[in-house]
Amino acid sequence: MSSIKTRLKSVPIIGAAWARFRCRQLHRAYEQRRDDYARITIERGLRYDEQDTILAVRTRISDRGYVPIKRETNDIHTFALIPQVSWHKHLLPDLHELGPVTLFDYVAAGYSSEIFYGRPQWNSEHMRLRKDMLSKVLPMFRDAHRKRLVDWIVCYGGGQDISASVIKQIVSEYGVPTVNMTFDDKHGWAGPYCGEHCTGARDLTKEFDVFYTSARVACEWHLVEGGRAIYMPEGFDNSYFHPRKREKDIPVSFVGASYGFRQDVIKFLQDHGIDIQAYGKGWPRGFANDPVDIFNRSAINLGMGGIGYSESLTNVKGRDFEIPGTGGGVYLTSFNPDLAQHFVVGEEIICYRNRDEMLELIRYYLQHRDEAEKIAERGRIRCLRQHRWLYRYQKGLCIIGILSDQKKYQGAV
Repeated sequence: MSSIKTRLKSVPIIGAAWARFRCRQLHRAYEQRRDDYARITIERGLRYDEQDTILAVRTRISDRGYVPIKRETNDIHTFALIPQVSWHKHLLPDLHELGPVTLFDYVAAGYSSEIFYGRPQWNSEHMRLRKDMLSKVLPMFRDAHRKRLVDWIVCYGGGQDISASVIKQIVSEYGVPTVNMTFDDKHGWAGPYCGEHCTGARDLTKEFDVFYTSARVACEWHLVEGGRAIYMPEGFDNSYFHPRKREKDIPVSFVGASYGFRQDVIKFLQDHGIDIQAYGKGWPRGFANDPVDIFNRSAINLGMGGIGYSESLTNVKGRDFEIPGTGGGVYLTSFNPDLAQHFVVGEEIICYRNRDEMLELIRYYLQHRDEAEKIAERGRIRCLRQHRWLYRYQKGLCIIGILSDQKKYQGAV
């Protein structure tokens, strides 16, 4: 059935109609959720404020009788629940810079990520495997904590990867502060039921002391559901994303899977004479085995900040920091008011609001490559100063009271 659907969508007229339908579907679901939560926050007299949230986190930890041990960076023991799939490996180097890491990786334990990810529905076998996988978390934590006290628990994932009940049990037994990160709340907030709760952040948030979300609008969603969210965008792994001396032999590149509106954008640029090379699942060139090489060889690295089938519904993305952090070609992406908090647009990155602006900016900077290179250099400096994963972690450690002086950490202020 899926192969038939794929073939049908490859027919231009059918594919375009399908994309319009999915875009409308996405917008309706998002707008309904956004407006429902806005109404509830008003009815309950709620208002998101970061300082209030930090106070709530510290009160929650104190009320259960736990006193975090003050540590220095390089002496913090992290228990990480981060499956090593996709880009997740880039979360680990800066965790190791903080100190020893005990990693629970269900992929290494023999569970395929395909069992848990991207499922429109879960059957009894999937739920059994998830339960079996999660049964191994608590024993590993107890062993790690016995060998050396765990200072905090860091997770990346939704309800398919993490169990609210397991986190609750660890906290009730040990009191250790917990932090989770989800960066797809705008469209992955709930998700299908997976045996205990939904796959998104909605049913998990109240069980964690701190929840990182990359969508400011979702901070109040977490608040309504009993959570303590901090707006925190993705970061970048400086051990991997860094400059290389390469000839700029690719005028424009895009690295990312071919789906949604992206095919139309690439065709639009090609139809207007732009030499753009696209890499990733579904493109003729296939995956970029070494994306950092592509970023460094490109005069312009194109980003698309839209979500799924929508160009206008945007979210901060990992590549928004990885590409500028690499310091290769200049980064050109969709304008997003959240992203504009983290860079000086026009000086450190470039942004467009529609396809015509995208085209015009590409033509301009291909003719003014010296300007593009200077913008890329400034973007790299900004990322090194503020946008490493290390700084995201340090802010969380300051919030929960393990690191004491927030002002000393560049990315944590």
